[in-house]
Amino acid sequence: MLVTLWCLALLPSLSRARAADADPGIDRLGALAVQDGGRVMPLEGFARRFAVDVTGRSRWSSGGPEGFTKRSSMQLLLDCMFDGKKMLNTKVVTIEDKPFKKLIGLDPERRFFSPVELANCAGLAEQLNDFEKARQSDPGVSPTKDQRKALDVRNAANRIADYSSGMTLPIIPSGPGQAFRHASALTADPGAEAVQAAFKEIGQLYTAGQPITPAVEKLESAINAMGALTEKDARNVKLELFYDKHDPWRMTAYFYGLALVFFGFSRLFMKNIMVTLALTATLLGIGEHVLGVVLRVMILDRAPVSNTFESLLWMGLVGIAIGLVFQLVNKRRGYYLFGGVAAAFISVLFAGLVPLTDRTNSLPAVLRSNFWLIIHVLTIVASYGVLAVSAVLGHAYLIKDVILNKRDEASRLRSAALVVQTYRTIQVGLILLTAGTILGGVWAAESWGRFWGWDPKETWALISILVYFAVLHARYVRWIEDFGLAASAVLGMVVIVWTFYGVNYVMATGLHSYGFGSGGEVWVGLWAALELLFLAVCWVRSRSLKSAAALNKPQAA
Repeated sequence: MLVTLWCLALLPSLSRARAADADPGIDRLGALAVQDGGRVMPLEGFARRFAVDVTGRSRWSSGGPEGFTKRSSMQLLLDCMFDGKKMLNTKVVTIEDKPFKKLIGLDPERRFFSPVELANCAGLAEQLNDFEKARQSDPGVSPTKDQRKALDVRNAANRIADYSSGMTLPIIPSGPGQAFRHASALTADPGAEAVQAAFKEIGQLYTAGQPITPAVEKLESAINAMGALTEKDARNVKLELFYDKHDPWRMTAYFYGLALVFFGFSRLFMKNIMVTLALTATLLGIGEHVLGVVLRVMILDRAPVSNTFESLLWMGLVGIAIGLVFQLVNKRRGYYLFGGVAAAFISVLFAGLVPLTDRTNSLPAVLRSNFWLIIHVLTIVASYGVLAVSAVLGHAYLIKDVILNKRDEASRLRSAALVVQTYRTIQVGLILLTAGTILGGVWAAESWGRFWGWDPKETWALISILVYFAVLHARYVRWIEDFGLAASAVLGMVVIVWTFYGVNYVMATGLHSYGFGSGGEVWVGLWAALELLFLAVCWVRSRSLKSAAALNKPQAA
């Protein structure tokens, strides 16, 4: 319960919500549509992605880059567009990796650097040149870890330089299915001179510190005179603005966290009242969770499992759904709902750590099949959600029955129920995992011409299946008892996390490259180490309890 309270205290730092701009004209400008990454989005969303690419975050409340701390991403974009010379010398590009900074000759204690500094950094240029030479010899070569970081830093600096030099925005609709036309304060596509003039006026007012609303109105009129959004795009832009402002995932995490706190309090006092509050918070959390998923499906027009962020959210939704359904079926001594809420809460928290640029990326070509996204990916990720519930139930048993060693009659009944519920959720999760893997093979046969190829993702999916099959078999033939089943549920989740995260973010090899990413290895590794340490402590505690029980057992006459 204390861990849950701590996580709730951290939620504001994970939130994507931003403070309103001082000038309402900036918000109005941010509501205009632009085309980027293969889809239409609000300029405000485009600006947030720009801020993340350059500074690592969409907003810094304190201790951030020069000129951006406590300001919005729209203001950062407008600074680059209309005060470019200043921004080229502003320390705004964030580099966190100290060994990398030392390698390329930058001060490892500094976090922020200007584009001009980076352009003159010999060590950075050397890393980039080494990669270019390697690519000339082998066009398909992948950059090393340091070269990848060098590319990211160069791209961040170049983005500032591009907008500082008058790079245009794709902001003028051209018709259904057509690319947007471009404009900026310095140039525009033919026929868009009125849009250019409006941008120029916005820049003059903005740099002078005056309200830009009158110029934004002129920009809107100029854009509308040249083209209009389709009804679908206009709807999606409004939905995305609501989605960003409402921030359903922050609300979801708050409600799930409160539910866990109330469940914990119900074990201490006012049981009926606390359980009622916990159920209320759970239902509110489910409502926000469903709202967020539905909004993403409507905005992006695809199944909600095309990247790590969406998969985590879907995993959590399945976890809470299976917990709710199983709880309704097994009303007495049921821990299903608690397990579902805990799994959903953890999933939403981890989703909040996924970089913004990885949350709304365009769909890779291999995934552009809603049929297979629904039938394969939804199934496989759903299995992760159910198995996450089994891991939570396994933790609950180990803490209550082993660490705390509660031995009264009521506790023994609840422990027996926990074991049964852990077993049942593993069964359901394994069925989904096996079905999803087989369906993935069918998809692979259609897309790549073979059902199975021992790709790392396929191999680890098979390993995960075999691990859980072994657990169920061992329990069925009584090779493992209650402790072994609970510990196996926890250990199995470590294997699932490697299959889901490790293959994509650590190994990053194979045909499933559309899921690859980087970051978080240290935190995930620390979590896995803590889980193994927890299991080791539980094993030692279990052995000591058995030894003590044997010593206290009455001797036969």
